[in-house]
Amino acid sequence: MSSKGHLMVNDENKKMKRMISNRESARRSRMKKEKHMKDLNDQIFYFSKKKQEMVLNIERITTGHAATEMDNMVLRSQKQELEKRLEYAKSVCSRYGDVVQEPWVRPWEPSNSMRVMSSAGFSNF
Repeated sequence: MSSKGHLMVNDENKKMKRMISNRESARRSRMKKEKHMKDLNDQIFYFSKKKQEMVLNIERITTGHAATEMDNMVLRSQKQELEKRLEYAKSVCSRYGDVVQEPWVRPWEPSNSMRVMSSAGFSNF
């Protein structure tokens, strides 16, 4: 009986060690799963925040683009109007030949500004 009793105690010890080992393994597994879930939730929060920032950035860019398109349309319209005015001015000048100077074509040239001022009745200083 002593050898049988010793074997039974040995088997009980092995069962207890295995049970303790299994419990520890299950505890580690739960902790690992909990950490993994926390990491996933952190990633969800991070990417949700990034998505929100990107949506706001896209909205800002879209609004800016629409404003730029509107400005572009206005500038194109003004360009067409100015081209029509220039063509009209050129046609008037071509009718009168050299009699009419074109001071509005190059107003930055001193000779043109002097002609405009003297034709308006201003005296040279």
